[in-house]
Amino acid sequence: MRSFFREAISSFRTTGTIRPSSKFLIRNCLKDLDFENAKLILEFGAGNGCITESLLERMDEDCILVSFEINDKFFKHCERKFSQDKRLHLVQKSALDFIETIDNISEIQPDIIISSLPLSLLGDEQTSYLLGMVKDHLNSNGCFVQYQYSIGKLKMLKANFGNINTDFTLRNLPPAFVYQCSNK
Repeated sequence: MRSFFREAISSFRTTGTIRPSSKFLIRNCLKDLDFENAKLILEFGAGNGCITESLLERMDEDCILVSFEINDKFFKHCERKFSQDKRLHLVQKSALDFIETIDNISEIQPDIIISSLPLSLLGDEQTSYLLGMVKDHLNSNGCFVQYQYSIGKLKMLKANFGNINTDFTLRNLPPAFVYQCSNK
């Protein structure tokens, strides 16, 4: 695989970043999540697999992780990197199609959804559709985590979720906002 930077720049419209997530951002995204009781986790945008790896480390053996990645090079990299872990279902589809995909894998609703999708680069209609679907399909006790490099879509998050905890990770390039959203 070419360097992350070159691949991210060549497909910036879908990656929305220039660097992989730092360990500080990953830690901030995953803190306070209930991995002990999670049975189904979704990841929107696996990228180079740095968050995927941290999710797999924290998950129980009976938990399923479905990771979506549309970039061919990142997808193939993750496919090679995680080929031995049977808990991971790597899907080369848009996260906008997550419902059809998870319906074929599991009958339960996702407990955790982690998204690195560049919402600021998606149109308002696509973002609204995605957030509405996440809200409707997330387990009632579940958590949706979205990280972004701006607060541009915060109003849309607030319109969809009853509770949003906002944090900021300075030690990431670029620095990122982390939104932990729930229906409660």
